Amino acid sequence: MKILFPTDFSSAAENAFVYALKLADRLEATITVVHVYEVLQLHTWVEDSMNMDQVNDQITIGEFEQFRDKIDMLKRIAVEHHLAHVEVNYSLKESDYVVEAILDEAKASVADLIVIGTRGASGLKEILFGSVASKVIDGATCPVCMVPDTAHYRGIEKIGLTLEYKPGELELIEKSLAIARRLGGHLHCLHVDVYDPDKEKVKLMEYRHAFAHEPGISFHVHPDLDVEKGILEFMRFNQIDIVIMGVQHKSKLKELFSYSIARRIAYHTDIPLIGLHVEQ
Repeated sequence: MKILFPTDFSSAAENAFVYALKLADRLEATITVVHVYEVLQLHTWVEDSMNMDQVNDQITIGEFEQFRDKIDMLKRIAVEHHLAHVEVNYSLKESDYVVEAILDEAKASVADLIVIGTRGASGLKEILFGSVASKVIDGATCPVCMVPDTAHYRGIEKIGLTLEYKPGELELIEKSLAIARRLGGHLHCLHVDVYDPDKEKVKLMEYRHAFAHEPGISFHVHPDLDVEKGILEFMRFNQIDIVIMGVQHKSKLKELFSYSIARRIAYHTDIPLIGLHVEQ
């Protein structure tokens, strides 16, 4: 198994690297660290007064030297967490399009998972509404794990999955359960609603029957008029370690997880999120 870890050398990225190492150790995976930098793009009148080739050569040299120094820092993090045995490869790329470069690297390395750091709640807000990471999750063909810098790794034993009780969710549950099995964790499937209790009972019985043979999964209904608040309360009270959310390829997150819910969770949680693609 292969994990791609894009980094901008920020503190959020350093925090996410711990998760990448821990996941690689549990999944018996290798990690490819990629840093994408952009060269200067100036107007023609500026180019006439400057030798842009020389300027960008200096940028490349500076990025290479910084990358070399940061590699040593990442190696120290691995040693500090007793994970120096995890195989880590390094890639430095120049590109005018950071997202495309990350997605190209994911394809080239045949990544099974992308792990990317964010700057806490505000970073998650940006992820969900237009940042580099949101574009990565939209374009990636593999799951993307987004780790806020406020997250603190304490293991991945409890895995949450939010459900809306809509058609097509059995596939999402199957994929999430496969991830939980690989991590050796228990999958907690959650639906928050109070508007149609009869529908809830029918759907809950359907899901429980479909996965009755699986010991590592449970289904929960959390009653709350405020769906977002109910999700957050459940995740915190049950000490969920990571949350899986379903997204559709090349579509908006709201297709399977409404913007209002995503916004509240993005503002108030420090739990890592895995965006998992499902078919439209």
